[in-house]
Amino acid sequence: MTLVLRLTSGARTIEPAEAHAMLSRRAGLPGAYGWDQAAHVLRALEAEGVGAIALLPLALPTSWMVNAKATSRTFRAWLTPRWHAAFEGVLAALDPSQPWPDLDGARIQGFVEELARAPGAGLAALTKVLALLRPSLVPLMDDSALAVTLGAVPLPETDNEPAAGPEHFTPMMDWFHRELARNERALVDLARDHTEAVLEPAQVLDRVLWYVSFGHRHFPPG
Repeated sequence: MTLVLRLTSGARTIEPAEAHAMLSRRAGLPGAYGWDQAAHVLRALEAEGVGAIALLPLALPTSWMVNAKATSRTFRAWLTPRWHAAFEGVLAALDPSQPWPDLDGARIQGFVEELARAPGAGLAALTKVLALLRPSLVPLMDDSALAVTLGAVPLPETDNEPAAGPEHFTPMMDWFHRELARNERALVDLARDHTEAVLEPAQVLDRVLWYVSFGHRHFPPG
């Protein structure tokens, strides 16, 4: 089945072969490949009973593998009591057994805004951690993704200086989960057939969105 994404530029139709090529090309990038493997290990550890908050110290540096701009100083701040409590709260509120519309979005948004107050923090860096620990719910929220889906920020020339603030978290979650529901069958098929990593349908949508919004720049025509 085809994917149809509703973007600010209009509906973008992606045939299965094209989507598979996007996923495969992305998996050829060392950082993206390693990040996908790490996300699966973290998911397996949580399934075995390790609490997500206990995995946070592992997820923080792993986020660098997909170009997170938070520094080790930000990671240290997130592990101190004030922000560690906020991480514990947001991970509990982002219950992966429940769909996004059934969760307490206002409470989650409050935790996100608190975490974004840490020195050097930003929405992109924060979601590159949350997407490791809540892969069925949270996509990466780089400026490029926000630009093509919500028109919330200008489309950046590079991904080196993300500027979007936490106020875009809930609108992006709403967009992402609407598209996830609309394209469920196609995403399930793509996840099943992808061989380079174990992905959930939400992760497939996240990777395709990255490719469409910015990732294609890594792969010049020909």
